[in-house]
Amino acid sequence: MPPRRRLAALLVTLAALLAGPAARTQAASELYYRLPGASSTVTDDAVTVRFGAFHETYVSGLGWLSGIDADPPVVRGGEVLVNASVLDALGVDAPRLEGVRTSGAAEVRVVLDLPGLDAAQLAALRLSGSVGAAEDLELRLPPLLLPELTPEDVGGVALDLSSDANGTRVRVSGPAMSYQVFPLADPTRLVLDLMPERDLTPVVQSERQLAPGVSYRRFTVPTPSGGSVVHLVSIAPGSGELRVVGESQVPRTVRELASGALVGLNAGYFDTTSFAAIGYLLVDHGLLSLPSRNRASIGFASGQAPLIDRLDVSVRLRTRGGLVEVGSTSDGSVDVVRTPGAFAGNGTQGVLLVRGGRVLENKIGPRRVPEGGFALVYPPQNRALALLDEGDTVTLDLRVEPPDFERVRYAVEAGPLLVKDGLPAYEPTVESFALGQRILDGLTQQAAVGVTRDGTTLMLVAETMRAAELVPLFIALGADRAMRLDSGSSTTLVVDGQVVNRSGERRVVSAIVLVPQRADR
Repeated sequence: MPPRRRLAALLVTLAALLAGPAARTQAASELYYRLPGASSTVTDDAVTVRFGAFHETYVSGLGWLSGIDADPPVVRGGEVLVNASVLDALGVDAPRLEGVRTSGAAEVRVVLDLPGLDAAQLAALRLSGSVGAAEDLELRLPPLLLPELTPEDVGGVALDLSSDANGTRVRVSGPAMSYQVFPLADPTRLVLDLMPERDLTPVVQSERQLAPGVSYRRFTVPTPSGGSVVHLVSIAPGSGELRVVGESQVPRTVRELASGALVGLNAGYFDTTSFAAIGYLLVDHGLLSLPSRNRASIGFASGQAPLIDRLDVSVRLRTRGGLVEVGSTSDGSVDVVRTPGAFAGNGTQGVLLVRGGRVLENKIGPRRVPEGGFALVYPPQNRALALLDEGDTVTLDLRVEPPDFERVRYAVEAGPLLVKDGLPAYEPTVESFALGQRILDGLTQQAAVGVTRDGTTLMLVAETMRAAELVPLFIALGADRAMRLDSGSSTTLVVDGQVVNRSGERRVVSAIVLVPQRADR
């Protein structure tokens, strides 16, 4: 049987199997770790990991060659990260942090899950006291394997975890707060109960002009949850060029991304393990990542007010046999992955690798994205795609809805949408945000952007607020349209080179920046 017929038959078989028990998938909350002392080699479709006496290779589409039952590794900037299933298969018994859980708002509880430690090792961490606004609470734990994890800010409190020669450091920063710390056993946990103090004096605390047509204000607003400090940059039409900057899998601070700009605000979501962009990312007409799940995006075109709306993309492929409909990105079955080295698809999907307009490979996922090319992930039922062979010529055809977004030069996705046509538009479930998520319902730092009817752009950060509370705030500011950006621990507003809303910075993959007009224009 010719190769294309074998692939088509296999994909059709997989389509039939999809009606049966669901395939094993990696949970979104899965934690990934660096292996201490390990080395790795990465090729086009394989990753070899060397750790002590262990020498194992993972091949995309086949799995671990020795047959161990473990998930694939994640390759990030030359580093190879593995999750608990790989650690367990290798017999790595070093104690590790297996989770960070948070709850509360006015009073915050943080729980560190440490089942590999004996609670007696944490006996000295039964503490109580208070710290001022300019002070950090610092705790020392035994040496631990730390996951690639960015704990969310809660109630204005930020948590940072790091390892050094003396063990593991836990640093808590934020407003002045009182605290109680104590260990629990069976399984071992360390609990931090934090009571932050909140200064909500309802006055404009600062206001200044940054450039002609660009102003910065810091003020407080009342909310149902008690109020928040708000930072607002207002940008009149014609005051400079708004751009989206960043790259998938290239983490940088907002200050780094905003180098040479007057203002910078973190923007889109990303995978916290691989730093791959999640959702639409268009930089200087270059498409880095497709829209996903009908979520809100903002787009910038020269001489026009910014666009904000929920987006969808229809994917088609032009082949020598004609135009093939692939589908929409909103349901998760279709994707175009452009990040070199990233794995695309899974064992129930077809993956077409393309470079220079020619098919490199057409196999079952996951497959690694080629340098200078892309991977098209498609449903196994699509026989027209399954029949494509190596060397076939193809052209990707994308249709963005609403069509006005076809003309933008820069765009980034986040969400949820907050305001549309001057009215509340906050419906998280329409954009596939689950109800009850702390990133939306918890008190944390919120980043958002809006546009008024006259085209003024509002770049905003609220230090302690729930996502839904942004809606009446933007309507009060006169917004015609507005959307939430990635928030929590990512929230960073840079004004004139300085971070104005927090003491430290986390790395992100994209930001919205304002490049001011040149004085000689």
